[in-house]
Amino acid sequence: MGYRLLSAILVLFTISNKLAAQNDNNQIEFFGIHALSVFTPEKYNLTGQVWGGELAYHLNMSQNKADYIRVLNISAIDIVGSYRSFRDVLINNVPASKGQLGDAYTALGRLEINLAGTGPVRLLFTPGLGFTYSTETYFTDKVPLVGSHINLTAQAGLKLFAGITPYTGIIGGLDILHYSNVGVRVPNFGINSYNLSLGLVQRVPGKGPATSDHPFAQPHGGSVELGGDFGMRGQPYSKNEFYRAGFYAGYNYQLTSVFSLKGGFDAGYYFTPFKLSDYDRTFAEYGSSYERWRVGISVGGDMALGRLVVMAAYGYYLYYHSYFNNKTYWTPGLKYYVTPWMALQGKAYIHYADADYLGWGLLFRVH
Repeated sequence: MGYRLLSAILVLFTISNKLAAQNDNNQIEFFGIHALSVFTPEKYNLTGQVWGGELAYHLNMSQNKADYIRVLNISAIDIVGSYRSFRDVLINNVPASKGQLGDAYTALGRLEINLAGTGPVRLLFTPGLGFTYSTETYFTDKVPLVGSHINLTAQAGLKLFAGITPYTGIIGGLDILHYSNVGVRVPNFGINSYNLSLGLVQRVPGKGPATSDHPFAQPHGGSVELGGDFGMRGQPYSKNEFYRAGFYAGYNYQLTSVFSLKGGFDAGYYFTPFKLSDYDRTFAEYGSSYERWRVGISVGGDMALGRLVVMAAYGYYLYYHSYFNNKTYWTPGLKYYVTPWMALQGKAYIHYADADYLGWGLLFRVH
C-alpha cells in the first residue's frame, strides 16, 4: 500500500513538473453548459432547461510581464464563442411561450485570473465582456424581454482546472451570464442565467504574446479628466429613439500602474424630455426626466489593462426632475487610450438595474 501511494505521489509530481514545463503554450477549451437558473429582474418568471456549449482559445500570458498581467495574476486572455438554447424556457409558465426566447450566440473576450493553485490544480476567476446575438426579439416574435438581435454581454465565474496529462486537463465551474441591449431597443429586461459547465482543455502549438518593447504606461499621480458622449435609447415598443448626451468633469488619481480612484460631476442632456401628456411616446423607465438636464456627483475607480481601461462609478443626483424621484445612478464603461491624453470611451448610465442609455465619445486628460 505504501509503495502504491508513493508511486501515485511521484506520478502526480512528474505530471505537475511536465505541466509547468509546458505552461507557455496556448490552449483550446471546449465544454458543455447547463443553466441552473434563468431569470430576469422584472415581472417575468422564467422556467425551463437551458443548455449549450462553449469554445475558447487561450492566449497564454506566462511570458508577458506587462504590469496588469503581473498585478492581476492573469494566466491567459481568452477568445470565446458560445451557443445557448433557450427554446425550452417558459415565460410566466405559459405553454404558448415555449420557444419565444430562441437561441443565443455569444462572442466575448475573457480574462483567466489565478486565485489559488497547487501542482496541476488551479482555481480561476474568469470575467468577460462581449456581445450576444439573440435569434428572437420583440420585433420579430413578440418576445417581451429582448428588444434587439445584438446585445451587450457580461459574464463572470469561478473555474477549477486539473491537469490529467502534460497536455490535457479537465475544467469545471459556475458562472453568471447577462445580456441586454443597454436600452437601444425597448423592451430591454434582458436575460440572466446561473450556469454549470464541464469540459476539456487541450494544449496546442503556439505561444501567447510576449511583453511589448514599448508598453503603454498609465502615468502616476493626478490628472483632470473631461469627457463627452452621445447615445440613444429606444422609445417603448418602437424602433424610434430618444437621443441623449453626457458630459463629465473630474479628477483621477493613479494609485498604481493598474488602479486609480476618481471623482467628478456628470451631466446629462435630454433631447426629448418626458411629458405626462405624451406618456406612451416619451416614457423611459427610470430614465424619465421632466427637464432637459440632470446633474450628479460621482466617485469610483479605474482598472487599466494597458491602453484599455475598465471604469465604474456610483453617483448621487444634485439635480434631476425624475418621474420616479431617482436619487442615485451608476456608470460602468470602457475607455481606450489612443494617446496618453485622449481616449475613446463607451459609458453606460444605469438606474438600479435599468440601463438608461449607452453613450460613445471621447475623454481628455491633463496632468
